[in-house]
Amino acid sequence: MKKILNLLVCCFALWAPQQAAAQKLSGSELQQFQKTEDSLIISADSMYRAYMYEERIDYCHKFVKQLSALLKRENSFSYPFERLGKKIHILYPEDKSFRIFNWTVEYKIAGFRYYGAVQKSEGPVFPLLDMSEKMEDNLLYKPLSNKNWFGCEYYRILTQKGANGQPLYFVFGSNHNGNGYSVKTMDLLGFSGNQVTFGGNYFNTNNRQAQRFMLEYQKGSQVSLNLDSAKNMIIYDRLISEVNQPQRRNTLVPSGQVDGLRWVNFQWQTVEDVVPIMKLKNGQAPVNGVIPNQ
Repeated sequence: MKKILNLLVCCFALWAPQQAAAQKLSGSELQQFQKTEDSLIISADSMYRAYMYEERIDYCHKFVKQLSALLKRENSFSYPFERLGKKIHILYPEDKSFRIFNWTVEYKIAGFRYYGAVQKSEGPVFPLLDMSEKMEDNLLYKPLSNKNWFGCEYYRILTQKGANGQPLYFVFGSNHNGNGYSVKTMDLLGFSGNQVTFGGNYFNTNNRQAQRFMLEYQKGSQVSLNLDSAKNMIIYDRLISEVNQPQRRNTLVPSGQVDGLRWVNFQWQTVEDVVPIMKLKNGQAPVNGVIPNQ
């Protein structure tokens, strides 16, 4: 673990190419990027499919070096990496001001390492150093950075406007390294000096201020945390313990009820039961979806 963290720091720390926003690549530049992307795809396939776990990490080292060299090139932000995007996650916010490169490697049975880098449209590229296995519990109230990142596999970036009209970037991700439990999180991504920051006082859930929103649940359970555009809110599964011990995260599963987070006064606030469910008394049964009067 320490070896690859050092590699990420060495490769990414020097990433400060001179970028010009949305410049069109020349024909020769495009060919060079395409050729290197071919090599990246081969390395990505190998780090996912190698039979020996140690080999997967070795191929990941190679992939990091190749990607870092490519992103050092001038105008690299203008290259879309469409084919590589089928192998790893490459996510942009609405304003295209940055992008996240993100992938995972299974390094042992049911053990994952999370990797990533954030490239700004004009400026440096920041490595994301996964420290999730070393972090203490209760991360709801702790600011984090790219140097102590709660490693995630990201699947969405959502932009909201702050009080001063500034864009706020909320990232959605999942982590499956817990002892019998997984985590889904919604976090604020920002920039401060020479680092990427994670967390912010924009989460007022159950009348408590937090830095981020997290769902911890039994590994293997299907738990949702995502935007519902029709409802204009975040929806997520309410969790319940199978053994009536909610402090045991590996026993938490969806209850069937769905709650939400709504953006109100520049904060995410809890809304309960955003999807109505039919509650029946003993002896009742719905007829054509309607509970008959008793």
